[in-house]
Amino acid sequence: MGELGRAAPHEPEERIRLLRAARTGDAEAFRALFAPDLDLAWRMALRITGEPTSADDALQEGLISAYRALDRVEPRNLRGWFVRIVQNAARDAGRRERRRPTAPIQEPVDDEGGRGRSASVELAAGRGSDPVSMAEGRELAARLKAALSEIHEERRIAILLYDVDGYSYEEIAEITGSSLGTVKSRISRGREDLRGLLADLRPGTRRGDRSLGDGDE
Repeated sequence: MGELGRAAPHEPEERIRLLRAARTGDAEAFRALFAPDLDLAWRMALRITGEPTSADDALQEGLISAYRALDRVEPRNLRGWFVRIVQNAARDAGRRERRRPTAPIQEPVDDEGGRGRSASVELAAGRGSDPVSMAEGRELAARLKAALSEIHEERRIAILLYDVDGYSYEEIAEITGSSLGTVKSRISRGREDLRGLLADLRPGTRRGDRSLGDGDE
C-alpha cells in the first residue's frame, strides 16, 4: 500500500484524504476521488474506440479496475493513473472485438465554450455562414479527421489534448505519464505528419510518402 502519511507532490490533501477513505470501502469517497477525471477519461477512451458506447464501457471497466487497485496505487498523479487505466480498457476492448482503431475528433460541444468542443467546430469558427465556406469547412474537417486517424496514436492523443482540449505541455505529461520532452516531440512530429498528409491542400504541394510510425522517445 502506498504511503499516505504525507501528501505526495501534485496531489492536494483533500484528494489524499479521499484516497484514504476509499481504501476503507467508502463508496462516496471513491466516487468523489475520480469525479473530476471522468470527462477526460471518457474522451480519451472515445479517441481510441471511436464509439460513445464503447467509451462508456471502457470507463466503467476502468472504474472497476481502479477500485480493485486502490491499495497498490501510489498517492501521486492519480488523474494520470486513472486515465491510463481507462485507455488500456479501451484498447483491450478493441482487441477483443477485432475492430480497426479509429480516432474521431467529433466530440460533445460544451455550451459554455470550454474543453470538449469538437475539432470540426473549431475549424469552422470564423469562416462565415455562406454555403461555400460551410462546405469547405466540412470538407476540411473531414480531411483532418481522416489524417488524424493515420498518425501514431500517441502523437494523435498529444495533439488533441493540446490543440483541441487546451491542456498545457505539463498537464499532458502528467496525464500520459510521459516526460515533458516526449510530449513536445509527439506534438511536433504529429503536426509534421499532418502537414505531410494534408500537403495537397496547399497550392503547389503534394502528399508526401514519409513513414508515420517512428517513435518519439
